Amino acid sequence: MNFKTYILFLAMLPVFAIQAQFSQNKGQNLTKSPYSNFGLGEILNQNLVQAGALSQTYSGAYSYSLLNPATISNLKYATFDFGFSQRNGYVQSGSEKQTFQGGSLSYLALGFQSWHKDIYRKDSVNGKSVKRITKLFWNSYLSLYPSTSIGYNYTFEATNPFKTSTAHEGKGGLNAIEFGNGFKLGKHLALGYAVGNLFGQMSDKSRFVVPDSSQYLGIEDEKVINIRGWQQTVGAMYSFNFDSTYHRLSFSYRWQSGMRAQSERLTRTFEATNLGDYFADTILSTSGNYKSFKMPASFGFGYYFQFRKGFAVGLDYRKQLWGNYASFFQSNAGLTDRTDYGLGFIRNPEDEKNPAKKRQSIPIRFGGKYAVTQNAIASNNTKVAIIEKGAYIGFGIPITRRYFDSRVLRSIIHVQVDYLQRGKNLSGLANEEYVVFTVGLNLGDVWFQRRKFD
Repeated sequence: MNFKTYILFLAMLPVFAIQAQFSQNKGQNLTKSPYSNFGLGEILNQNLVQAGALSQTYSGAYSYSLLNPATISNLKYATFDFGFSQRNGYVQSGSEKQTFQGGSLSYLALGFQSWHKDIYRKDSVNGKSVKRITKLFWNSYLSLYPSTSIGYNYTFEATNPFKTSTAHEGKGGLNAIEFGNGFKLGKHLALGYAVGNLFGQMSDKSRFVVPDSSQYLGIEDEKVINIRGWQQTVGAMYSFNFDSTYHRLSFSYRWQSGMRAQSERLTRTFEATNLGDYFADTILSTSGNYKSFKMPASFGFGYYFQFRKGFAVGLDYRKQLWGNYASFFQSNAGLTDRTDYGLGFIRNPEDEKNPAKKRQSIPIRFGGKYAVTQNAIASNNTKVAIIEKGAYIGFGIPITRRYFDSRVLRSIIHVQVDYLQRGKNLSGLANEEYVVFTVGLNLGDVWFQRRKFD
């Protein structure tokens, strides 16, 4: 890498820090779901928008998957990825219905080639000496993305022995800053390893009031959990082809280590006035030490099929072992293992411009996702598994450039629309429906390539 690499890293660090703080304090801007009150919040499975449902096998000259580091092994150019999502929808429980509009930065990622070497050797074929070349690649990426998101707001009212109201509000979530590496060992096999720092904050605030009485002060009770730890991922990808078809088989395994959390609690009495809340007295103020807790591991498989440069189909499976989750600051009651399935189709899947064509074809993708989530909640004395279903359609707008050495590189503006449905409108449950608009910039360049002159 040349000097520009380090300059760009330094320039991106403040952006990373600002986005991390924004996500930590404003998790509800991305999520408004009563189901995010369980565990560590809504599981986002965040990825580059162009990957669609293909979390294990999406790999190209400019693109990769954040869920399997082996996929970056095919990267040929420096790429900068930036994504923003806008979510619109509603949550309905019984006859009560709340609408929601919110947005957030989805991810920042910088991918580049770290090292490349050609190994030459001579073999004998039918008595003739033949030169063989084994290509070795080491590619890397630096990324920032939200891992979980918390955002809920609901109220309980009681009339016995007198009218009371208790409002609950939650926000926050976990974020990850990750450094990933992919190693391509010859033509077929690629291995990957990524390590990331997990950090975030969970906040739950409850406010108890007696609406029709001026004799009683309200009580506000806020609990804050600060979380730190490490995340590691290993991956493998095997590629092969038969005639005009290309195939990939992928696997990844992710685990967390050194997970620690610190709890804080502040309980106060308050009086609501026209000028705002007046806090009369502090009942409880505590701040604990960091203690360890256990996060669930996960693994995934994927298969990818491509016919020439015309179309590609991918299947995806991922399991997260939330039944093993255990923490001192909340109970894991109701959490079960989460299973995600994905199916994606891509028209014009080639990530690199064909030199024989004047323009790069527009990539079009669509697919679906289905998940049995980690939440199993009682309804009418029966445990109900919360199901999450989704479908998406998107396309890319290529922008090409020609450089000093006649190379043609491209950037793509990706646009995608997702439909998400989660839960059921049963007793004690809620039905959620959202439409999510995502815009992703996949910018390719030659910043990190060494230029040679005669």
